Amino acid sequence: MATKHWKRLAYAALGTAALLLAACGGGSSAAAPGGGAPGASAGGAPARQNGAPRPGAGGRFNTAVTVQAVTIHVGPLRTSNSTAGTIVAVTQSSVASQVAGVVAAVVHQAGDWVREGANIVQLDDSQLKLAVQTAQSNLAIARINYEIGQDNANQSAPKLALQVQSAQSAVDSAQKAYDTQQALFAVGGATAGSVDNARAQLQQAQANLQAAQQALDQNSKSGTQTLAQLKLAIDQAQNALQMAQLNLQNAAIKAPFGGQIAAVNVNPGMYVGLNTAVFVLVSAEREVAFNVSPSDASTLPTGTAVTFSYQGKDYPARISQAPSAPINGVVPMVAALSKAGSLTYGTVGTVSYSLTLASGALIPIAALQVNEDQNFVYAINAGKVTVRPITILAESGITAAASGVAEGTQIVVNPPPGLLEGSQVQVVGLDGASAAPGPTNGAPGPGAPAAMKGPTPGAPAAMKGPSSGAANGAPAAQPGAGRTP
Repeated sequence: MATKHWKRLAYAALGTAALLLAACGGGSSAAAPGGGAPGASAGGAPARQNGAPRPGAGGRFNTAVTVQAVTIHVGPLRTSNSTAGTIVAVTQSSVASQVAGVVAAVVHQAGDWVREGANIVQLDDSQLKLAVQTAQSNLAIARINYEIGQDNANQSAPKLALQVQSAQSAVDSAQKAYDTQQALFAVGGATAGSVDNARAQLQQAQANLQAAQQALDQNSKSGTQTLAQLKLAIDQAQNALQMAQLNLQNAAIKAPFGGQIAAVNVNPGMYVGLNTAVFVLVSAEREVAFNVSPSDASTLPTGTAVTFSYQGKDYPARISQAPSAPINGVVPMVAALSKAGSLTYGTVGTVSYSLTLASGALIPIAALQVNEDQNFVYAINAGKVTVRPITILAESGITAAASGVAEGTQIVVNPPPGLLEGSQVQVVGLDGASAAPGPTNGAPGPGAPAAMKGPTPGAPAAMKGPSSGAANGAPAAQPGAGRTP
């Protein structure tokens, strides 16, 4: 009996407590004591949110956590940067004199626009003209000497050939006489002295023939060598004439290309030495010169589009020169302008360019979470969240590029504290639009906190409407707090 009496007292106390809670909370979704989930009353009856019953904890109902989510897109993560740029000429040349002389006239002054081949500075060419005439005379003399050598060779050769023929006839006669004397001596018709005399005449005739042949050969070789030397003299004279003519042409110092004269360094009467800079010429085509950091230079190859801005106007350009070696800590670059317009040399403006930091899943920073040294996000699948490990590749502003998440995956942004794998979620603000039914009974819309009505002491108050980055009365998570870069 005593036991039943105490049970009745306990049931009465619980009923009284439930009435007090109902009177103080007015049906609020305060957390129930003893481990009850937010949204359940002390008596176990489901609480209502926005006029609709929500399942509670304890096995009879499940509470769906309100979260915001976005759909992931895979692509390049870009960022913008800018630096100062200066308009310069595409080609700038310091034109030097190729011949020494005295300046006779300055035909064009600094600031003049000239065409290719225009005469800019004229040197005195009187001595150069005399040098041309002298070279022409030397060439004529060399040609005459060659003709004389040819005539001498042609006249000597026939005479020497006749001498060889005569010596050969003498040898033939001496040989016959010697043979006759030997035959007579054999039959006793000639003496030994006659034979010796015939032999001596034969030997003399042979010696004369050899001398005539050597003279003919020597004359032939001498003529060939002499003519070769005379021909070489002609070639040297021709080269000297060409050099004299070239020096005469170089007395007129001309523009190597069309453009504007930036400076003239000489005046009439001034002596100009060889390789002296006479004037500076810049081309009409203009480009932008600018410097970037070595880290930016590695992502700006030749052909990358940039924009040059000056006085509110934008001029498209493309990088035409992109060296990789830095100079004094920066990398000099050049961009070719599509249309230079009225931009003048030396104009300083702003060069804007876009950098691709990485390619991967583009994730809001507010969705990034970290557990020890592993970054992860909460992915939504069939109304439940799953932990998806990721690797952060790069960050820029409020977005990060990462691997580990596929195209079209829904992930939670600003997940509430305590969100666990497998938790049921109700998505609002999916890509800027609510995925849940609209507010009713005057309840606040997505992203606006609901008024809290008398929370139970010691338990967090439940919020009827989802707040930005918080649900079920939990404070908003810090975007990307504690993530591993």
